[in-house]
Amino acid sequence: MSRQYPRLRKCTEDGELALREGLHLCFFMRRSHYEVFKNVARTLDIYLDAVGRDKLGWYADPEGEFLPLDDQGWEYVRRRLLNTPQAEACPLELLEHSQQVSGYRFEYRGRKLDSPAAARWPGLVSAVSFWLPTEYLEEQGPERVKALAMELARELPLTSGYASLSFNSMEVLEADWLISELCFQYPGLDVHDLSSTLLAIGTGVRGPYWLNVYGQPLLRQLGGTEGLRARLTFPEVEIRELDQEKVLVALGEWPVVRNEEEPKALRPYRELTRVLEPYLHEECIQWRALTSEELRRWQRRFLD
Repeated sequence: MSRQYPRLRKCTEDGELALREGLHLCFFMRRSHYEVFKNVARTLDIYLDAVGRDKLGWYADPEGEFLPLDDQGWEYVRRRLLNTPQAEACPLELLEHSQQVSGYRFEYRGRKLDSPAAARWPGLVSAVSFWLPTEYLEEQGPERVKALAMELARELPLTSGYASLSFNSMEVLEADWLISELCFQYPGLDVHDLSSTLLAIGTGVRGPYWLNVYGQPLLRQLGGTEGLRARLTFPEVEIRELDQEKVLVALGEWPVVRNEEEPKALRPYRELTRVLEPYLHEECIQWRALTSEELRRWQRRFLD
């Protein structure tokens, strides 16, 4: 059984697709690049095995220029990930398209947490994310996406992570304005900016999502697996241990878009938000086309 989601698309004046609905799988690690680079390299292989190596066609070089992901490009990726473990930072971005928003994308931001430059950001983390188009979810089904999220999570020494429907976009004003117009209509879609969030999330969590992964020390602070089971009581909520240090919390078989279509479907999101409230991270940098007040209201959309 498949399900279709609304197509939220926006093009630039040049006709290039700047925003589309999609899925975002994101994981935060309170570890330096030199501690996690091998794990991240393995998650890239897991992702490529799931979607196909041909789904990524471009990479961003150190100057931000997009180059073809040919044999030479893949060699650059290998060197970037595996041969620079002591680097101050290791940014890596692989995309399906170079001139418009991608359905498939891999983004890694490895940071050196014990460097002098990192001292001004005590909540700094390394982070990695994976994009999927909604068509992948609709064709492959939610169990396939859940299995991928769990496989990625098991490989990473994460503090928190999630998989969610999301506004996936290029960083252009046309996309930002549409996000600001639509985000309150579609509370089940994530609004994300990986580079901003990783500066201060620390061991906190961004909010409730379709699939949630909690590692240490957050899992212990939440009362462990049994503590979560005692507090999350809706029958559609699934809580599964991934290993001794991580747990998956799934808020239903399929991700939810908004209240109007399924009035009861967002109740588990509100219940989980109350559990997470002491550990919710508030973005410290204004991003997208949201004012500071709008950003705070959106981040608390399941509380207020």
